[in-house]
Amino acid sequence: MKIFYYKDPAGNFGDDLNGWIWEALAPGIWNENAPTNFSGIGTIIGPTMPQAKSWVVFSSGAGYGPAPSGFGQSGWNLVCVRGPLTAKVLSLDSKLVVSDGAMLLSQVPGLEPLPDSERHGVVFMPHHHALYTGAWQEVCARAGIEYLDPRADSRATLERIRSAKLVVADAMHAAITADALRVPWIPVTTSREISTFKWLDWTLSLDMPYDPVALPQSTTAESVRSATLALYAYDFALKNRSVDSVLAHYRKDRARKASRTWPLRRNAGHGIYKRGLLPLFGSAPLAGMRSAMDERRLDRAATALSQAARGRSYLSRDDAWQRAVGELVLRLETTVRAHAAA
Repeated sequence: MKIFYYKDPAGNFGDDLNGWIWEALAPGIWNENAPTNFSGIGTIIGPTMPQAKSWVVFSSGAGYGPAPSGFGQSGWNLVCVRGPLTAKVLSLDSKLVVSDGAMLLSQVPGLEPLPDSERHGVVFMPHHHALYTGAWQEVCARAGIEYLDPRADSRATLERIRSAKLVVADAMHAAITADALRVPWIPVTTSREISTFKWLDWTLSLDMPYDPVALPQSTTAESVRSATLALYAYDFALKNRSVDSVLAHYRKDRARKASRTWPLRRNAGHGIYKRGLLPLFGSAPLAGMRSAMDERRLDRAATALSQAARGRSYLSRDDAWQRAVGELVLRLETTVRAHAAA
């Protein structure tokens, strides 16, 4: 099988796990020239999935668009999906719901959960898009919390998560890997871009709630970006996190983006932000005011992050964790036997 996943040119922690976890769990069966594609970790069930002779879907999620043409028909082996919201929007049997594939990290040799006595420190990982205009490394320095760059080497980053006392997570897979390795975590949001659908999809798979702490933006530029996400329908963080509300938002978003006028509306909205507001707030005449505003924003963000790290932490119940991991192991073993030569 050939592993398919989203590859950000700058790197992205959750997606990059695909680059080594499957080889570690099932060595020797992966082939870049194979006719069968394997989709694993990530929100990748969508129209960007390329044509292939056959597909294996293992623990992947939906969230950003409709399923590809022919999804679930001949040539598609749907082994399991990330959570119940993915199953609902794709009209799949609830028996396909297990959890995110990164929950298998504890099964990788050498990545067993550490005892509490061997853990130290609090770490924070922002969503990789928060680095476009944010200054979260500086926020962490002011808050006295260790910063984890989502673009850094995923294996080294994972080792630090494994040895942490607590993970504060804007990036969803920072929370997922923490839970997989039995490290308590706290969900936060840095902008309206953070997808309630994706987070709730995963937390519901483990019978957990999702109640993130909203952090203030760390810079003026980040604030402008977050405030204008709605202009091009990239606002995914919802105040009402009931299942019905989240599903309704997903369907409304999908219908809007299926409209023939959507490309024009998206380009116009993004143009207002990128070619209008961002250059205006970044212009030299406003530099002094922006610098003073950024100092205040950095301090507010640092205070909020520090307070969030002292709040309620999450960790799935041992029985829910064991159920998900056990089921993922069983389904992966069955898949490997069936597709070892594919």
